[in-house]
Amino acid sequence: MQGRQFYLFFMFMVLISCANLAFGQGFNPYQHSYQGWDGEKIKKASPFRAFLNKFSLNTSLGYGRTFYNHELNNDVLETSEKLILLQNYTTTNDSIEYEGVTDWLNAPESVMGKVEIGPNSEYTILHADSTINGYKGSGFNIPINITLQFDIERFRIGAGIMYEMHSIKELKPLEQGTYSYVPNFNSTSMLRYFFTAGGKVYHLMGWDYYVDMQFGKVKYGSQYDKSALQNGMYFNLGFPLEFEFSEYFWFFVRPSVDFKNYSISTVQDDMISAAISSNIQHNQTAFYMNFGVRMKLPEIRRCPVKSCRTQLKHVHGGQEFRGQSFFKRQNPKIGELQPLIERKKQSKNK
Repeated sequence: MQGRQFYLFFMFMVLISCANLAFGQGFNPYQHSYQGWDGEKIKKASPFRAFLNKFSLNTSLGYGRTFYNHELNNDVLETSEKLILLQNYTTTNDSIEYEGVTDWLNAPESVMGKVEIGPNSEYTILHADSTINGYKGSGFNIPINITLQFDIERFRIGAGIMYEMHSIKELKPLEQGTYSYVPNFNSTSMLRYFFTAGGKVYHLMGWDYYVDMQFGKVKYGSQYDKSALQNGMYFNLGFPLEFEFSEYFWFFVRPSVDFKNYSISTVQDDMISAAISSNIQHNQTAFYMNFGVRMKLPEIRRCPVKSCRTQLKHVHGGQEFRGQSFFKRQNPKIGELQPLIERKKQSKNK
């Protein structure tokens, strides 16, 4: 019985040896075991390339939805054409003489006048002391993002810039009011500068699950009056999901939620007086879905030998090379040769 077991074992080893001779290479589970090469004798990668390899570049394109809401402490003079935020006004039996602002969402403009009010008038006063004056609505965003990150094992930090096209629809009244607030623009642009930090929390079958955050500053477009606008830092919480094509190339999808706001001064320099002066804070909670790629510069050059079919990192003449292009794995878990189908295609091409 023991002799039979020895014979089976011997035949198994012979088959493995024949396979090695047939394919030219055998399975080597150790990435840097270079068939007898002493690691100290192998020429190392350029220190400059090794340093750059610690950085990764992210580029992405996505879609976002921004939700506006605000509350007003002022009375509003409502018409079918414009909603006038009243700063100072006096009323008589059938008329109102007022001073106020329009377009308080982005570029306030002072107005004044005297109009008729009453049951048959197109003008109505919405009183803030009786119920909430305010409007809410949404718009969409098309963000284009570039981020440079420094990778430290499971963690990464970095900085980036994002350009986004923003379009907004009309805002509906919160409680009282007949007419919607219609912005004086259809679309505008925004530019962001931010810092980012995050870390990997889980890995499953080539997918890496991250949690990260961004915090920075939003620069609003030309449709906003910069002299009346004030905004602080914004905060974005994201949950990137990355698929690893190789140690140098990833595809990712990043859902995120955005917290930001800005305030607009409703007091204009050309106003005669202002019984009620205030800043209106506009909240801009947003949700984003970005799709993109993350790339790294390989720390070693690709193998220059045309006839070499090694997929693992390997050695020629004492110099270490990678066997694949940067978007393919360098370290297959089974075998070092290309898949059988690819080898047959190459044989036909020859």
